[in-house]
Amino acid sequence: MPSTFATLEIGKSALVVSRRAMDVTGHNIANASTPGYSRQRVSLEPIIQRIPLSAGVSGLGVKVADVARIRDKFVDAVLRNEQEKKAAFTIQTEVLDHLQVVFAEPSDSSIRESVDFFWASWHDLSSDPESMSARAQLVEAARSLTDMLRHLGGQIDSLTADIEAGIEAVVAKANLLAERVSSLNIEISRALARKEPVGDLMDRRDLLLDELTELTGATVRYTDSGSVKANLGGVPLVDGHKAYKLGSAVTAEGVTFHIITGPNETDKIKLDSVGGSLGGHRAARDETALRFRQDLSNSVRGLAEGINFIHISNTDPGSGIPAIPFFEFHEDVLATIKVHDSIVDNPGNIRTHLGSDSLDGSIALAIADFIEGTYNDYLEDLAGSAQDPVFQLAGGNFSEKWTTVVSNLGIEYRGRFQPS
Repeated sequence: MPSTFATLEIGKSALVVSRRAMDVTGHNIANASTPGYSRQRVSLEPIIQRIPLSAGVSGLGVKVADVARIRDKFVDAVLRNEQEKKAAFTIQTEVLDHLQVVFAEPSDSSIRESVDFFWASWHDLSSDPESMSARAQLVEAARSLTDMLRHLGGQIDSLTADIEAGIEAVVAKANLLAERVSSLNIEISRALARKEPVGDLMDRRDLLLDELTELTGATVRYTDSGSVKANLGGVPLVDGHKAYKLGSAVTAEGVTFHIITGPNETDKIKLDSVGGSLGGHRAARDETALRFRQDLSNSVRGLAEGINFIHISNTDPGSGIPAIPFFEFHEDVLATIKVHDSIVDNPGNIRTHLGSDSLDGSIALAIADFIEGTYNDYLEDLAGSAQDPVFQLAGGNFSEKWTTVVSNLGIEYRGRFQPS
């Protein structure tokens, strides 16, 4: 027969277990709105008797075997993968949205409208080459166009600088998260060694890992010892109790990332790929902002070089008009293009005619046709006899080129981020 004390011990174990279960339930309820919290569940098991039992003794009661988190690592991996993609797309969407605002098409104050007015001013001047008012109007139209182009280039440059600042901020935050994850790995290992509950520590670590993968696209692997490893392209960022430093390099050729593996900045491994917010920032800078800026720069350069070539072609020394280019610019055409100072100071220096006939507007008409893309015989002859490879008829028709750039922006936005 079991003793009275044995029966009391069995009852006591049931009360202790029930109290622990109530504590865990209360903990779950209290943290229902806590970010990253995983619901916990009490696992029970009978107390095993280590000595032979006498007849009629059924056992020694119950005990708490474990307080486990109700969490699925597979679901975590899927969610992190989707959050990583979302972070990358969000950054690229914001940049494309900003570019659409910058390009301001269609509107009454767009580049397209300014180019049309510039073309019309050349056309008007070709009809009345001696008109000083037509010349003044052309200078103002040209200055308005170049001001808008420089402003547009500056806005794209400002956007690019914001993206680069975002890259620095994300890298700094990723390094901070990696340090905190490695610190939690140490805490969890110590708690497990002392057989203390680690559910809340693991929740805190998983929340940091969620953010780290969203920022960098890191892959997470759990070890049997309770630690985690976070890798970027196969290179460890967090390896158990050790966190390595993530770095970036921004150059004209593009953005690169690396992990510093030693005490010196030169001890680093270049990353072939990153994801998440970092990957989105890199794509937004290198594949979107800089590419559209380069496309626009190429179109502007072709237009400016073509107009300059026509403006100084077949110059008659006896005409009294100096052979000066209409535009002046440096290597970065989008940042430096402007109307030549000699023309701004004296619109009479605008060349409109061949030979000495001041009523001949063939040069002005050729430039107007070049801008519009309707090439006349003079332009065809000029292109055929040109020794300078700078002049190409394909450099004209700027309105169509501008429309293509803007259309490509819209196509990229719809193609990437809108369902088919």
